[in-house]
Amino acid sequence: MTANTRLGIAIVALLFCAGAPDMVRAVDSGSKPGAISFAPEPSATSIKGQVLTISPDALVLGTEGGGQVRLKLDKDTKIERALKVGDKVEAELGPERQAVNVKLSDGAPGPSEEPKGSGR
Repeated sequence: MTANTRLGIAIVALLFCAGAPDMVRAVDSGSKPGAISFAPEPSATSIKGQVLTISPDALVLGTEGGGQVRLKLDKDTKIERALKVGDKVEAELGPERQAVNVKLSDGAPGPSEEPKGSGR
């Protein structure tokens, strides 16, 4: 191989790698069922989903399309009430894509409501 051929291959490889992050984002935005996305879509200001897991610093929601979204929680996150796995919630997102406010979404029983079929 000549020096010009090697240089040409190196330039093509560099250009390909420079575009790789955009290709990864484009593939990730399809949100396959069961896939975890570590941040919601950049244009979203809120997201709805069902609580799958809860930890002190994160909340994982199952989305309507079958995907999963991990939201960061911090000391400033306001949570309407203690959440449990299975709750349907809506989270307002801050500029750093962290959960700012988490509340029960429509159709979920509130703190004083009895779930349907409770027998009372």
